[in-house]
Amino acid sequence: MAKVLGLMASGMYEEIPNVVIQHSGTSEGTGTDQEISHGFSAVPKRLDLIPLDAGESTVFSARTVEPTHFHITVSVGRNFGWIAADW
Repeated sequence: MAKVLGLMASGMYEEIPNVVIQHSGTSEGTGTDQEISHGFSAVPKRLDLIPLDAGESTVFSARTVEPTHFHITVSVGRNFGWIAADW
């Protein structure tokens, strides 16, 4: 099966013949709970968090993943990326 890559308003997606298997995006930490939509209607099988500020310490805590979104607390002002995958 051929893979197809695309772009959505919130980030990238990847599909294998009409089945989206990956969503991604970026955000900036607020130091408090953030609710971020991961783009799936069920809990994804994998959620990766990636610090984007080189040379800066980034703390991720209080992560919970729910059917349509995830909650995360990230250091104030620290940029991070996320990838949700359902494969």
